[in-house]
Amino acid sequence: MSLIDLSLPIEEGMPVYPGDIQTSIRKLDDPKIIEGGWLAHNVTMSLHAATHVEAPAHAVPSGKLLDQYPLETFVGEVTTITWEEIGHYEVSTPMLFVYSGYDAWWGNEKYYSAPALTPEQAKWIGGLDIKIFGNDTGSAGDVNAHRKILEHDILIIESLCNLKSLLYKKARAMLFPLKFVNMESSPVRVVAEIL
Repeated sequence: MSLIDLSLPIEEGMPVYPGDIQTSIRKLDDPKIIEGGWLAHNVTMSLHAATHVEAPAHAVPSGKLLDQYPLETFVGEVTTITWEEIGHYEVSTPMLFVYSGYDAWWGNEKYYSAPALTPEQAKWIGGLDIKIFGNDTGSAGDVNAHRKILEHDILIIESLCNLKSLLYKKARAMLFPLKFVNMESSPVRVVAEIL
């Protein structure tokens, strides 16, 4: 089996959404740890940094949280299209990924100037019979665009990468949020397999 990694790396100094906390990774230097022969790190980061999945509670009052979704939600066939095809493509899989090419700007301030979903695009996505929508930009758009998708019980994955390799191919995607309790978002490792 050959898997394609669709996740951005998590590292200190990585880009974060404007206003979010910076990611900090600290090697623990307590003498008890070092003398015991251990290597250990602490990570402080936003749950919305790098590749992450968002539940309805992120933008919909009283919306569902991530731990309310069964594991089966996070595995399924995926259709991958270009940004220009939003609203003009038949989607019959439980997941839709949209390729814009903005992942090439990861690490550059241009990354967060990607186009946001228009109200019409968000409404079209919200009207699909899908469980997950993902894109390769830092955000799907403003709170209204998020709501038009999340209020239909569709999870959003932001900051994917390598989507060009899935364009128009039959593929299956797998992603699992960390097992947080009562959280609206989580970093995810997203991988795909061409079928």
